Formats: sequence, structure tokens, C-alpha cells
Amino acid sequence: MGKIIVNVDWNGNYAAAPENDDIACVATGHSLDELKANMVEALGFHKEGLMDAGYEVPAELAGDLDIDWHLSTRALLHYTEKLVPRTAIAKATGINLQQLTHYASGWRNPRPEMRKRILDGVHKIGEELTAIS
Repeated sequence: MGKIIVNVDWNGNYAAAPENDDIACVATGHSLDELKANMVEALGFHKEGLMDAGYEVPAELAGDLDIDWHLSTRALLHYTEKLVPRTAIAKATGINLQQLTHYASGWRNPRPEMRKRILDGVHKIGEELTAIS
């Protein structure tokens, strides 16, 4: 059994597909929670279909599902919008608000280092919030 890496993007709706091309599933959802539930259901249907047809089931689908959700920068920024304002992310990362907006809309795609800065900034905000007593 292995970990299933599911890549998640957002373009007016969340959409996802496993990184492993042998797992032929896609799912969508209006929220990240809905997307996750839909993907788990799709993976179950896919596994069942493979078994019924006598095909080999990928190791990642054997046993309990272990899913690692990888959000694109666009999906990450859209998801965090409901939790913290983008201006707070701009302040925590040192990235211009307009640039973050370009990433969130999909007009531009950040380099991996920039995506890491965004993710680190979101984590920093979360750590600061959880430190409050």
C-alpha cells in the first residue's frame, strides 16, 4: 500500500486527479471538503471497477486509502481566502498583493520557491493564531 498523491486545482470550482496515471479518477467540488469526499468515492468506484473487470489494482488502492492532497497555488490561495485575508498573506510572505492576486486568478504561475514562500506564510499565520491563549 502506498500514498495516493492527489493534485488539486481551482478555477471557479475545485478539481482533482491522482498523480499516478494508473488511477483513472477525477473529481470536482464547490468546496475542498466536497471535493475530498467526491474523490474518495471516485477512488472506491475505480477500485471496484478494476476488481470486477479482473484488472490489477494499483498498490495505492489496496487496503485503506492514504491520500496526500497537493493544492496548486491557485487552490491554496482560494481556500485560505475564507480563513485569512490575502493582505495578511502578502504581509506574512513579503509578496506584493497584486502578485498574489495574479497567482490566485491563474494569470500567472509562481515558481516553486515562490509557492513555498506562500505556503510558509500561511503556516506562519496559523502558528501565530494557535499561539494565542
